[in-house]
Amino acid sequence: MNENIFLKLLCSLPVILVVLYFIPFLGICLIIFRFFLYYDKFYKTPILLLISGLLLLIPKIIDSIINFFKINNIEMLNSIINTSIYNKLLGYSKLLITVGIIFLILSFIFRNIIESIINKIRNYFEQDLKKDYEIRKENDLKMQEKRERAKNTHVVYCPYCGADNLLTKQTGTCKYCRRMIEYKPEK
Repeated sequence: MNENIFLKLLCSLPVILVVLYFIPFLGICLIIFRFFLYYDKFYKTPILLLISGLLLLIPKIIDSIINFFKINNIEMLNSIINTSIYNKLLGYSKLLITVGIIFLILSFIFRNIIESIINKIRNYFEQDLKKDYEIRKENDLKMQEKRERAKNTHVVYCPYCGADNLLTKQTGTCKYCRRMIEYKPEK
C-alpha cells in the first residue's frame, strides 16, 4: 500500500513539472510511467502540460498584444518579462508545450491501437462463442434425434431364423437372413 502511495506521489503533476525543469529526460520517463499508473486517464497529463506551458507564456502573450495594439507599456509587465528567471521559464514553457503535444499525439495513437486490439480480441471471442453455440445446438439436435429413436426402438425376433433384431421403425430387415420383418405391438 505504501509503495502505491509513493508511486502516485512520484508521478504527481507537481513532481513531474519540477523534474522536467531540472532533468527533462527523467521527467519524460515519469510521464510515461504516469500513463501506466493512471491508464484510464490517457489525455489528462498531456493537456495539463499544455495548460502549464501556456500559463507560463501569459506575460509574453500580454506583452505581444500590448505591442501589437501600441498601448502604453505596463512597467511591472516589462520588469517580469526582462528578468533572467522569466527567460529561463520561456524555454521551459516551450518544453512543456512540446512534450504536451507529443504525448497528446502518442496517447491518441496508443489509445486507438489498444482499442482496436481489444475489439479484435472481443470479436474473436464472440465468434468463438458463436461457433461453440452452433456446434452445441447441432449436437443437441442430434442427441434429441437419437433419444427419439431410442424411445421407438423395439426388439423383434425374426419369424424365419429366430434372431433378435433392434428396429427403430415399424418395419426393417433381419440382420442375418435379410428378410423383411415387422414390429407388431402387443395388445
